[in-house]
Amino acid sequence: MALSVGVRRLSCLPGHGERQVQLSFRGFTQKTRMIRCGPEGVFGELFRWPHYGKLVMGEMLSIKVYNCSKVFSNRLLGTLVLSLQHLMTSGRLILREALIDRNQRVTGIYIELDLRYQPPDGSAGTWVEEDFVYQMKDSSELIIRNPGFEEVEAAEAPRVSELDRRAAALGRKLVKGLETDDEEEEEDFYDVSEMEVSGIVFSPVKRYPWCALLSWALGWKVPACGGILHLLAFCFCRMSETFSLQLPQTGTVGDLLIPRARGHYLPGFPLLPLVGACSGPCRRRNLLTRVVFLCSRSRLCSTWDLFATPTPQSFQVGINIIEAQKLVGVNINPFVVVKVGEEKRHTATQKSTNCPFYNEYFLFEFHEPRDILFHRLIEISVFHSKKVPFLGTCIGTFKMDVVTVYSQPDHRFFQKWAVISDPTDTRAGVKGFVKCNISVTARGDVVGSLPTSSSSQAEDIERNLLLPKRVPAERPWARVCVKLYHAEGLPSMSAGIMGGFSKIIGEKKVFIDPYVQVSFCGQQGETSVETNTTEPEWNEQISFIEMFPPLARKIKVQVLDDANVGDVAIATHYIDLQQISDPGRNGFNPMFGPAWVNLYGSPQNSALRDIHKELNEGMGEGIFYRGRILMAITVEIFSSPSVAERKLGDKTKGALSKLKLKKKSKKSKEKAKELSQLQGEEEAEGSQEAEQPGEVTVEVEELHPLPKNALGRKEEFLLFAAFFEATMMESSLSSKPVSFEVSIGNYGKAEEVVTKVGRKVEKGEAKEEKQPLLDPGSDSELDVEVLAPASAALNKSVTKSQRPEPMEYDRSYSCLPMTHEKPCVYVWSYWENHTWRLCISNWIVKLAERLEQGLDDVEKLVRRSKAKAEERLREVLEEFVAGCRQYSLSAERKTMAHPNNLDRCRMKYLMRNIILYAKQGLRVRRRLTRANIKEKVKETRRVLAKLRFMAKEPQCTLPDVLIWMLSNNSRVAYARVPAQDILYSVVEEEKGKDCAKIQTVFMKVPGLHTGEIFAKLEIYMWLGVTKYAKNCLAELPEEFKYLSESGQEIAQLSAYSPPSRLSRDDFSYFQLRAHLYQARGILPADDNGLSDPFARVVFSTHCQTTRMLEETLSPMWNELLLFDQLIIDGKKEELKTDTPIIIINLFSHNKFGSPEFLGQAFAVPQVKLVDEPYTKPALQFFDFYKGTKAVGELIATFELIELDYSGYLEPSVPEDVEPKEPNYLGDPRAGWFIIPEGIRPVLKEFRIEILFWGLRDLKRVNLFEVDQPQVIIECAGKKVESEVIVAYKENPNFTEVVKYMDVELPEQVYLHPPLSIFVVEKRAFGRTVLVGTHVVSDVMKFSPRELEEEPEDVPKARKVSLQHLPSQTVVNIGPATGDPGPSIHPLSLVKAPLKKITINKLVKKDDEYEEEKPELEELDWWSKYYESLKELYNQTRSDEEDAENDDLNDAGESSSNTQLFCGEQTLEMMGEIRAFPNLLSPFLDGGNLHASSIDMEAEDEAVIEAEPARPKRKLITTLQIYNSELENEFDNFEDWLCIFPLHRGKATEDEDGNEDEHFVGKYKGSFYVYPTEEAGTEPKVSQGVPRNRPIKVLVRVYIIKATNLSPADPNGKADPYVVVTVGQEQKDTKERYIPKQLNPVFGEVVELTVSFPMESELTVAIFDHDLLGSDDLIGETKIDLENRFYSKHRANCGVASQYDISGYNMWRDAFKPTQILDSLCKKNLLPAAEYRWEEVKVNNKIFKVPPEAFPEEAPVRNKRGVADENWSVDDEHKALYVLQHWEEMPGYGYKLVPEHVEIRSLYNMENPGLVQGSLHMWIDMFPNDVPIPPPVNIKPRLPVRNERGRGAWTCEGSRVGHGKGVKITPCTTHKSNWPHHR
Repeated sequence: MALSVGVRRLSCLPGHGERQVQLSFRGFTQKTRMIRCGPEGVFGELFRWPHYGKLVMGEMLSIKVYNCSKVFSNRLLGTLVLSLQHLMTSGRLILREALIDRNQRVTGIYIELDLRYQPPDGSAGTWVEEDFVYQMKDSSELIIRNPGFEEVEAAEAPRVSELDRRAAALGRKLVKGLETDDEEEEEDFYDVSEMEVSGIVFSPVKRYPWCALLSWALGWKVPACGGILHLLAFCFCRMSETFSLQLPQTGTVGDLLIPRARGHYLPGFPLLPLVGACSGPCRRRNLLTRVVFLCSRSRLCSTWDLFATPTPQSFQVGINIIEAQKLVGVNINPFVVVKVGEEKRHTATQKSTNCPFYNEYFLFEFHEPRDILFHRLIEISVFHSKKVPFLGTCIGTFKMDVVTVYSQPDHRFFQKWAVISDPTDTRAGVKGFVKCNISVTARGDVVGSLPTSSSSQAEDIERNLLLPKRVPAERPWARVCVKLYHAEGLPSMSAGIMGGFSKIIGEKKVFIDPYVQVSFCGQQGETSVETNTTEPEWNEQISFIEMFPPLARKIKVQVLDDANVGDVAIATHYIDLQQISDPGRNGFNPMFGPAWVNLYGSPQNSALRDIHKELNEGMGEGIFYRGRILMAITVEIFSSPSVAERKLGDKTKGALSKLKLKKKSKKSKEKAKELSQLQGEEEAEGSQEAEQPGEVTVEVEELHPLPKNALGRKEEFLLFAAFFEATMMESSLSSKPVSFEVSIGNYGKAEEVVTKVGRKVEKGEAKEEKQPLLDPGSDSELDVEVLAPASAALNKSVTKSQRPEPMEYDRSYSCLPMTHEKPCVYVWSYWENHTWRLCISNWIVKLAERLEQGLDDVEKLVRRSKAKAEERLREVLEEFVAGCRQYSLSAERKTMAHPNNLDRCRMKYLMRNIILYAKQGLRVRRRLTRANIKEKVKETRRVLAKLRFMAKEPQCTLPDVLIWMLSNNSRVAYARVPAQDILYSVVEEEKGKDCAKIQTVFMKVPGLHTGEIFAKLEIYMWLGVTKYAKNCLAELPEEFKYLSESGQEIAQLSAYSPPSRLSRDDFSYFQLRAHLYQARGILPADDNGLSDPFARVVFSTHCQTTRMLEETLSPMWNELLLFDQLIIDGKKEELKTDTPIIIINLFSHNKFGSPEFLGQAFAVPQVKLVDEPYTKPALQFFDFYKGTKAVGELIATFELIELDYSGYLEPSVPEDVEPKEPNYLGDPRAGWFIIPEGIRPVLKEFRIEILFWGLRDLKRVNLFEVDQPQVIIECAGKKVESEVIVAYKENPNFTEVVKYMDVELPEQVYLHPPLSIFVVEKRAFGRTVLVGTHVVSDVMKFSPRELEEEPEDVPKARKVSLQHLPSQTVVNIGPATGDPGPSIHPLSLVKAPLKKITINKLVKKDDEYEEEKPELEELDWWSKYYESLKELYNQTRSDEEDAENDDLNDAGESSSNTQLFCGEQTLEMMGEIRAFPNLLSPFLDGGNLHASSIDMEAEDEAVIEAEPARPKRKLITTLQIYNSELENEFDNFEDWLCIFPLHRGKATEDEDGNEDEHFVGKYKGSFYVYPTEEAGTEPKVSQGVPRNRPIKVLVRVYIIKATNLSPADPNGKADPYVVVTVGQEQKDTKERYIPKQLNPVFGEVVELTVSFPMESELTVAIFDHDLLGSDDLIGETKIDLENRFYSKHRANCGVASQYDISGYNMWRDAFKPTQILDSLCKKNLLPAAEYRWEEVKVNNKIFKVPPEAFPEEAPVRNKRGVADENWSVDDEHKALYVLQHWEEMPGYGYKLVPEHVEIRSLYNMENPGLVQGSLHMWIDMFPNDVPIPPPVNIKPRLPVRNERGRGAWTCEGSRVGHGKGVKITPCTTHKSNWPHHR
């Protein structure tokens, strides 16, 4: 018995701040947590009020929303008082309400609530917390008595209720009575029962008219149209959509369930389209999940394809404004404004400087679908501040969209200069540069930190501009013209309520006034408004001025309906500039059309707001065709500011025709026409030179209409579809008849739509009557013109209604009975014939499909040891190259009808790139070895991604085909099939991949984002020009008879009489055997962290279920499901290649209620026909998906066997199939079959040795602490229990360390079942409580490495990177010795493109040769750190250049494998090349790209060996800087001790994968799995393992600095300090906090004494110091010290790069290198190392020690033969060299941790998964029983007072910071990058 309120979110909040919601009921007040947010705050919290007795009529729930402040009192933002009387009747209510302010005015703030009432007698149905739409945290512990509870006067309640009733009846009358004109009974006015049943509840807010109240309650936007009638109609239309009722499978109407967007209906209301909020675009397919295609029928469904709407995600956009340079202006006070989308922040103002330094960091947080964020713009503007603060004049702006940043490597730009230009003065050139870092991170992205620039000289700004790769540094201004000619087929309101009114009135009026709004790069332009038409003609051009190439990827074209208040979007289309341009060397500028663009959106044809309105605004996949628009795009680039003066004619033209009105009406348009005619002659004389405009403006001007038939005449197309199967339908549909509608464009839609074909003169104005679709008077189209009206009238687009039946075996789904007769539909439509575009695209799609299919095969083979993955990849690449060659030969002969500029350019672009990718394929194949196969698969996947992008045709003229499932005349589910997939072509390769094939189509529910399948169709589709219509049935099996509508058999098929039904009598019978062996790693569905899983296998119209296994996450079914006497449609020979798909749905059994869905897998069976020999199938892996997440895998195999019906009896299994009759599993009466031998894995006895080490961080269970835990390991039904830890708090380790069990496991290691780890606690009276579980899926990791075949020899020719070779390189060019090889063409050396090699890489400057050695006294630890940063920075830069050069090689192609190494010869050669550029032009130009160049690529090339010159010893020692956590570099330090995280509880629906709330601790241990016959007396798992006893260790934490911390104070800064915690011990630097800094330099050393195993986890947190209130956590990082300490990688103290006994690099380990090497040899049972002259021998390996490993005085000393103690020092250098190369030691080698700094990401639980900053640090650990060396001094350098003027440069060019009167200067003369101290 309780009232529960879920507070979901607040929206439309003003400003930023901490918000809190207070809820009061019956005098008790509860509060949410405070969250810091912008306009939207997501709470997701659940509150309960236990109550005694029923709710009393008139009881209220009061809700208040506050802005919280630490300093001032909280400010009330708004109040909401809800009457709970309707909640009593419905039991459940979801609301979105506006808040009321103190003056009883409605604020703009909305709150979303989920209310539930459970009465004492359960009369309103029961519910559980899991029914909430998303999981809420229970915050019910805060119950505070509230004496000041406010009561609302109920004076107006009767009036409101009466209005309720009247409006209900009127609305029902409007909606229902429009078809039936007779009067309804009078009492209808007062009948509210139906309303209450459907859960509609209105909260009486004071003094508000009922309709407005309702619209606020439901968050609707009320249209601006006249009168209460319209308003009421609107409200009822919305109501019937919003509150639809789902009838449960059993039970009465009273049991109200939450609407889950299935097929709902409302009693007494006509059925309106589906419920469900659609919330954003679905276009992120390429970002997350791979789409797997095989064939049409056996296509595995992409997880993204099942999503009707995309889910919102958490994102952070971080922008660090570092400094500005070269700002234009005199004596300016600059500040920078950063804007992302609608949010703005600004830096402080710097006084009187043109190069201000800021170093300010801004963080913008978003929670929205990816596509919406990616369209947002980032603007960086510099202003000059006037006297009034922050009202400055704009100096210049830089713009870029978010997707450009996200598509960069690591999703960021690092230390780049944004070019600032003034949009109001385009001729002024660059106005300055702003240096910044920009990053975009999604929740869960791993962010590596990057080194800061360390160049002490003036930075080369031009080389580091904030631009994506391949964008030129100099960007000219350009005019982007979007030309809009006309539109057709726009939706009228004929199907809406107003259409019903117009029927009554008898007036045929079109309620739509369309205009087009185009947005690009933050600018927006609009055409004029055409009134009352669905086929407007604008003939206007909208011009944008923007720099080229623009840094925004998409142009948004939106058609809107002009209304008095709030224009309504009709449809939105985005044009991706990347698809209509090519930035390559031989590329082309963006261009488009003139071409038709098809528009899609929501299914309702009413301009009123509908539930899928977001689809019309471009968020999500459109589910209905909404017309098309004819448009073109051109780009005109201005070479330079115009030289010529503007002529008079231009001026008047600018004044007249470029009317900058927001939206022009017809009249102003006509005036403009007249005036422009007067100016016509002057214009003709005007200058032809395109002139750069002075400022960025959006101009709208007139266009000449396109000539008639400019795009060619319309031709007639036939769309034919035959439904073979409709299964897996929701069982709730079984009571209602179901039919299907197939439409293309507006042809075939069930409703009446105003279109041109056969149109009456509806618009009332004869002069506006336009040309019909097909002109009957034209002579050229003899066939079509006569048949046009006839054939359009013959369309049969809806199948006959059928009542669904339950599926066979398991009746949990329904299907339609279609065994004997297949319903057909056919639609004729008229479109311009540009199918050749789609044909070219289809060819490339097929190339990509085959490549992807092959790569999937290779990846499956890679999963198994000893499989021939490498050979398969070679075959795949050969097939791909052959396909490319075939394309290039055929494309040269392709003819295009009515091509535009984009078509011509695209043809060349496709040809060039296909050849390029073929060459890359050949290159991958040539370099492929067994060792690098994974890397090469990745490389090929990159080629595949490019191929997929190229295949998208931007000018797709044919609209997509939409298939709708209609149930009881309402649309319940849809599928959208691209026209190109089913398009017919005479050439096989150009035909759509699904044309004339039976394909599997999954139907989804509009607006649902759970990714569930609503129904599965098998459908045969064909689309083509009518002249090919005779081919539409050619691919069907011969046994089908064609029946007409009346049921007569059609003897002679003609183009205009397709069959209405297909019929057959004789069938091929099949048997499906589904062998389900095991599932692994599935989701936990129960509170104990386990599931009770069973699987439903769906195939054709049959569904069977495995047995349910209790409490496991790795169910071992070992079960065969037998589907007998299946009928499968289609040609038998095609079944082998295109097999119907099998769907495996995984569920967890629920004792109370329906089973819980855990995931879905798709599989394709192996087919055996009667006349083929039988081979047993092998088990395969299939991934389970739930939504977009992989949630486990299935090991199974499926075979489809054709039954033999040669005898006269029943069809039987063929003789050679083994076994004919399967054996029973257990009791025969249960009817379960076991997987037969030969398919079932062969078992063998294995020993599993278990190392029990300890348990860590165990959380409380049922409020009690864990004190006596025990670990149980289970595998294949056998268990091993550890001892019980007696006192977990005192010693969480086990004393009995090793146990083992012998288990029967499959011989193949990859089939080994998972190991389950259960941690339980023994409690009083022998009870055990489950603490947590973990499933180890990858058991192969713990098996000994099987001795496989020897790896192949790695080829000797190594590619040596240009960057790391000094100038004295010897280059041997020629074939390898001993290999005669082919003769080498003289130019083959130059066939590779010449990389851009900066001259300083080739010729070293003199000062670099003789760099003076710094004085040792001047150096400190920071010198070493900054030198390392500089090294890392240069390395990053050179890697970027390498990547860029590789890209250039690919782009300009030419590149064979030949590498030119730059020695002296090459320099000469480059000189010659520069002198004779023509010599190379044919090779560098890309002009030789035709099919023969693929063959040239296949020839062998020269082998180049380079001997690198000897490196010198570094002048300043460096250390290793790791860009991420140290454990990531060393496999979590799990070399012998693994960490297994334990979880408990159900898996939540969190898309971003936040598992922390279920984390309950860690188990540490390990396993070793090996055949029992190899077992000896000693356990193998504990070899080399240290003693498991408590040990004390000194831990030194060195915290250097933090970077990019999230701002914690309102001023956008923070006051950070460090807190280090281990166990109960805590140390902080609070008194040394650093004020107003997001990049603080700490230089702190914290020492703690830690005792393992009790204190094994170290937490380093950064807090923000606050004067008032508690300090806020900014972020923290956790480090497992125990695994580091015990790891063989020696992570307790990193090995330094040089050995010094004094000075800044003094050896800091407790042991010398020789001692460490001796202990390594002892540990590995090796003889001691032998130290020789310049070499060290360890065991059988000799390490050659190079001279640079010794200090410079060592060789001199050796010559003189100095005393022995120096020899021992030399031994230390030799030993150190061996330690640094210990991984080269055969059989015993592994990498030792070097001296390092690790950069750790900081996280905060309030923003899970989002990085809050980075921390530079390292840790040293020393056991207490060894001599402990002194700590390293890392205190920050002290600033030195500098008396010179502001902004001076001191000490070798280091920049002086802007402190308060104190100038900070480094105190050495060495060049390095000193930090800016503020």
